[in-house]
Amino acid sequence: MRTVRNVLALFLILVALPTLLSAQSANYKQPFRIDQSGVIKDATGLTMGSVSKDQIIKNHEGEKIAFIDNQGNLIDAKTNKKLGRIGKDGKTYYNANGQVELMVKENSNTCDILDTNGKKIGNVHASLKGSACALACFQEKHIAAKK
Repeated sequence: MRTVRNVLALFLILVALPTLLSAQSANYKQPFRIDQSGVIKDATGLTMGSVSKDQIIKNHEGEKIAFIDNQGNLIDAKTNKKLGRIGKDGKTYYNANGQVELMVKENSNTCDILDTNGKKIGNVHASLKGSACALACFQEKHIAAKK
């Protein structure tokens, strides 16, 4: 978790200062949503970023910030450092230290994303459940949002 926060802090530094100053504050206490098209929004409807069908995670400006490689690892796009990985069950996300960080609970067309305490922190369309770990890039308010 500490490593993920450190890497995410690096993202904050790399995002253009004017963008951060003009961007609206997102409500990070509320659940996120990844819709069928891969758009990531917070509970207030602010667009946080996106995840593509080919597992590329972008911030709200369209900059590639991370990707999921073919082995299920979440990789920082700038440093190529491993941020974590998707478990073999496809329902658990581990941080870079091997600790469980997120879990996915399947419903019908969507999946709930749960933190380690079982609290719902998001929802993802079932077709993108393997991309739920993208929320690790956004949940700590390190990436600015836009309307």
